[in-house]
Amino acid sequence: MKQQNNRPSAVIWDMGGILYRFFTEVLVEKGAIKGWPLDKLPLGPTGLIPDPHYLALDRGEIKEPEYVKRLVKEFSRQGIDYLPYEDVELAPPPLRAETWKLVEKIRNAGLRQMLLTNDATVWLGERWWETWPHIHLFDGVVDVKNVVVPKSSPEPYLACLEKLDVRPDDCIFIDDMHVNCSGAEAVGMSSYWFDISAPEAAAAELGARLEL
Repeated sequence: MKQQNNRPSAVIWDMGGILYRFFTEVLVEKGAIKGWPLDKLPLGPTGLIPDPHYLALDRGEIKEPEYVKRLVKEFSRQGIDYLPYEDVELAPPPLRAETWKLVEKIRNAGLRQMLLTNDATVWLGERWWETWPHIHLFDGVVDVKNVVVPKSSPEPYLACLEKLDVRPDDCIFIDDMHVNCSGAEAVGMSSYWFDISAPEAAAAELGARLEL
């Protein structure tokens, strides 16, 4: 991804996988308790075996609803009746502590922050931002339900720029999907790919890049 030479004035955050743990991370832990055959279930980058469906998601070949459908089929092959979108323990998944420390530091440093999400409504409910307890830390929200087209199309990133009233090169976009980082770079932003398989190291590297 493109390197950032100067500290940006605005940070645009993805949510799922970044501010919240990606749901397959939680399923690995849940499966260990339930006795699921984790050596046969592809569960994202923190699972025990490679997950070709996650790689397709990361490349932008499929969207999350299709990814979830494929996981449901994988569960079914192992004789497990499980539907992630109906699991109340995943609505939403747990917060990722490492990135929330950065959110606070960024706010205290006087940088602006924005949320850009493709699918938060699935986990948080309709118009989630109206009652979301962390909204005071951010300067705005772009939920693609209101933009119609998802990341990595240009429109969601441009909507963020319009709300923030900043130039693309004043922004850094943070996401756990390479395809979405590439989408941000296509409109002139810098990006940071957050490795959810090593969140502490990723958060530390991001903090250094933001000069915090």
